[in-house]
Amino acid sequence: MSDEDSMMNPELVINHKFPKTTYNYNERDVALYALGIGACAKDALDDKELKYLYHEDGQQAIQVFPTFAALFSIGLTSQLAQLPGFTFDPRLLLHGQQYIEIYKPLPSSCSMQNKASIVGLHDKGKAAILEVEVLSYDKETGEPLCMNRTTVYLRGAGGFSKSSQPYSFSKYPKDQTASKTPKTRPFVVHEECTQPQQVC
Repeated sequence: MSDEDSMMNPELVINHKFPKTTYNYNERDVALYALGIGACAKDALDDKELKYLYHEDGQQAIQVFPTFAALFSIGLTSQLAQLPGFTFDPRLLLHGQQYIEIYKPLPSSCSMQNKASIVGLHDKGKAAILEVEVLSYDKETGEPLCMNRTTVYLRGAGGFSKSSQPYSFSKYPKDQTASKTPKTRPFVVHEECTQPQQVC
């Protein structure tokens, strides 16, 4: 990293306002996603999984797997290039973590508005860790549907701290983002086998 690159102002990065984006999907997209992650792979008539692919017994619409929400932040990498003074090589970007909160069951077809913001930035010397939060709203009603928090590890983007103490900012206190090990036994245990077609 050159001296010019290391002059990046972290405050400009964490206060950057991303433009709102729109994400549209329909039942076909939802069903293809369900098939792609293995719904009904063992049994085409599995009543627990068929609801994600087919309108069964008067069901108004197919249901949406909660993890479908991870797709709403898929264009995030191109938006990171808009960060002021923050340069990185997208080929060296590693996806570190994905956290999702679902506020209500996702509709089987929707036009949604996504609002992204930086919620964490950490200088790790030769690398930087960037935490980006994407809030997704129903475009028609403005109702919040879900939130994605993505952590990316950017090799070669660190070294921007102006003091001996490495720069570290997080919107959320560490104890709020860290998972706590429950002291009780699990309420439910579910075991799933990876399908042969998912290994490729």
